[in-house]
Amino acid sequence: MSRSSGPNTTASGRIASAIQRLFESGTYITTAQVATNAGVTRQAAHSHLAKLVSSGEVVQEGASRSSRYRRLASSEHVFGLKDLDENEVWLREKRELAILDSDVLEIRNVVQILNFAFTEMVNNAIEHSRGTNVIVRWFLEPDQIAFEVEDDGVGAFATIREDRNLASDFEALGDLSKGKQTTDPDHHSGLGIFFTSRMVNRFVLSAGRITWIVDNEINDVAWGWLDSLRNGTLVRCEIRRDTTVAPRDVYAKLSNSVTGRFDKTMIHVEIFKEHEGSFVSRTEAKAIGTRLEGFEEIELDFSGISEIGQGFADQLFRVWARENPSSHLKPINANPAILAMIAAMRPRNSVEGE
Repeated sequence: MSRSSGPNTTASGRIASAIQRLFESGTYITTAQVATNAGVTRQAAHSHLAKLVSSGEVVQEGASRSSRYRRLASSEHVFGLKDLDENEVWLREKRELAILDSDVLEIRNVVQILNFAFTEMVNNAIEHSRGTNVIVRWFLEPDQIAFEVEDDGVGAFATIREDRNLASDFEALGDLSKGKQTTDPDHHSGLGIFFTSRMVNRFVLSAGRITWIVDNEINDVAWGWLDSLRNGTLVRCEIRRDTTVAPRDVYAKLSNSVTGRFDKTMIHVEIFKEHEGSFVSRTEAKAIGTRLEGFEEIELDFSGISEIGQGFADQLFRVWARENPSSHLKPINANPAILAMIAAMRPRNSVEGE
C-alpha cells in the first residue's frame, strides 16, 4: 500500500529515487543497495554516487566494495534525552546556524517555521520516543534548509499502535495523519506533527518499516514500505529559502475563522486501505472515523480510489455522520461513481463533494 507522485522512467531518475528511499531507511547506503533498488548496474549506481560526492551532497566512507555513503550534514549534534529541553536545543542550534549560514536567520517566515517545526520534532523525541539520545542534523543548501531529528527509541508508529491497541503500524499512520492525535493528551494537543507536515515544503517521517512523506511542493502524500527496519524515528523537514508560507497561514487554513479553534483536517482515504482494490468493508470506514469527533470540517481525499462499497459509504456517511452531527464530511477528488454512492447513503443537507 503506497502512493507516489509518479514513477521516474530514466535511469538517473530511478537512481535518485532509490537513494532518497534508502536514506529514509538508514543513515548509510551502499552502491549495491542503490543498484538493486533502482534496477541498474553497479557501475551506473557508483557513477551517480560519485557525482553526489563531488558536489558535496554525500560523503564516502571506506574504499572499493566496502564503501558506504551518507548525507553530508552541515552540522550534527547528539543530545541525551533525559531532562532535555527543546527550547534550549533550538537556541543552541540557532547560534550554530548564525555561524554556518547567517542569511538563514534573515528570512523571517523561514525562521518562524524552523522555530515551530524544530522544537516540536525535538519535543516529540523527548516526550514520546522512550529513547536515550537524539541526533540533530542540518543541511544548508543554496535553495533550501533541511534538518533531521533522529531518536533511538521504539518508533513513532509502534508507540501509537501499542497505545491505542491498533492492529498494524499502517493503522497508526492513519491515526497520526488525522491530526490532534497524541499518546499523551494531558500534556500535548497532538498538533505538532500535523502542523509541521503542512508548514514545510517536504516532510518525511520514517520508523519501523514505514515511511510517510508529505510533499507540499506538489501537493501530494506518499507512504510506503522501507527496504530495511529503521530503529527509532527519523524526521526530516525541508524548507525552501524562498517559501512564501508562514505559520500563521497554516493556522488560519486549519482553524475556524470565528472561534479560532483548530477544527479542520484532511484525510487521505487511501492510507486506510486494507487490501488492493475497492473499499468494501465497514471496518475500513470505522478506522477512518475513529477519533475524528473533535473536528468540525473533515475533507476526505479520494485520490487513487476508483470505487467504494455500500457498507463503507453507509458506515461513514450515514452512521458516523448521524452520530457526529457537528462534524461535516466533505469528499474531494472523488469520481462520479463515488459521489453517487455517497449521495445515496448520506442524510439530506450534507456537505456537497467536489
